[in-house]
Amino acid sequence: MKKVKGFTLIELIVVIAIIGVLACILVPAMIGFMTDSRVTKMNANAKSIYSGAQLAITDSLNQGLTIEADTVYTGSDDCIGYAANGATCDLKNYLGDKFGGYFAFKTDINGFGCVYALWSDKPISEGMAVQMTKEDVEGSLNTSLPMGCHPLMPSDEDN
Repeated sequence: MKKVKGFTLIELIVVIAIIGVLACILVPAMIGFMTDSRVTKMNANAKSIYSGAQLAITDSLNQGLTIEADTVYTGSDDCIGYAANGATCDLKNYLGDKFGGYFAFKTDINGFGCVYALWSDKPISEGMAVQMTKEDVEGSLNTSLPMGCHPLMPSDEDN
């Protein structure tokens, strides 16, 4: 008599139960990692805007041009920041040809530097351009306007 080899029904049910338990543990962790990676990407893009704005402001000042003080500039793929009063700040030389998305940055009270910068894959209006905490960035992921910010404003937890 030839013996049939294979798994019993009980063995298969135990394996499926173990896989189910592992999935219940891993899926929430993976969602957290995905959220963290989106926040990191958006903040890294905002840091690029911040650095580009700092360089553009410095170069403009070295050329004898003035930058509007305490002003929000908004822009998109053309890499030019536009202020509400019509002033512009060109970031093309600092962001590269492959820049994508929308940005905003605010100049300091003297017009000598950048206070903070924002980045999103959706248009940012001047009224939405406020410095954010880490919690604000994470919370924005679930809204119609997810944004990254650099530098992040300290949160209540940091104090």
